[in-house]
Amino acid sequence: MHVHLPKALHGWREFAKEIAVIVVGVLIALFLEQVVQRWEWREKVAAADAAMMSEMFYDDAPEMLQRARMQPCINAQLDAIRAAVERDAARAEVVGLIDRFYVPFLTYDSVAHNNATASDVATHMDRVRMGLWTGAYGMMPAVDAASAQEMIDTAQLRALRRTGGSLSGLEQDRVLGSVEAVRNDGVRMIAGIGWAMLVIPKLHGHVNRARYDGFMKTARLHYGSCIRDLPADWPQTGLPPLPEGSAPGRTVPHNASAFS
Repeated sequence: MHVHLPKALHGWREFAKEIAVIVVGVLIALFLEQVVQRWEWREKVAAADAAMMSEMFYDDAPEMLQRARMQPCINAQLDAIRAAVERDAARAEVVGLIDRFYVPFLTYDSVAHNNATASDVATHMDRVRMGLWTGAYGMMPAVDAASAQEMIDTAQLRALRRTGGSLSGLEQDRVLGSVEAVRNDGVRMIAGIGWAMLVIPKLHGHVNRARYDGFMKTARLHYGSCIRDLPADWPQTGLPPLPEGSAPGRTVPHNASAFS
């Protein structure tokens, strides 16, 4: 009788080979999964960055530049209304000045940035790049809120009876209060806009010319030749007031460039 003993050593070798194949297969699968995930996150990051670039340079930046160039004219018109009230000007003159006062109602959006942070894309974006986006968008909610409040305060400014004799003391106080409320709204907006515009050039985008051109055309329809270039070092320095004795104009040459 022949008894065959099990070849234990040979069996363990085969078993070890099978385990090794399984381990290698799992490692390859994990590696490929990580490769796919990295690719997916790169795509998500690129899409989020593109969305923020579009929102900022097509929408927010043209609006902010328009507002910055309009602000001295807005302040001058508010000064004219205040001066007319304080010298007891006729009701028709005060109403006329208020009628010529204009501020645009625009929304300063941060939807793309909110989506990036809510979807965890921000944690996969380059830290420096994401820091710039956070700086650019940081004051946008405050600017948007000030713009909305400005519409309310402007409505209060316009809530003045068009008929009757001279303004009563109560009416004068109400107009002056509204003037200063609107002025304060503008201060808040320009502060936030200046903060954002310190960062936005570092994102290396291009402000949409057609959008900017359209916004500036609207600005000139209301404030004409009052609209001037921004200082070369703005927003490091503030917006200068209009020259002494000047006031917003309303005549716009037909060939005026939106970037002049």
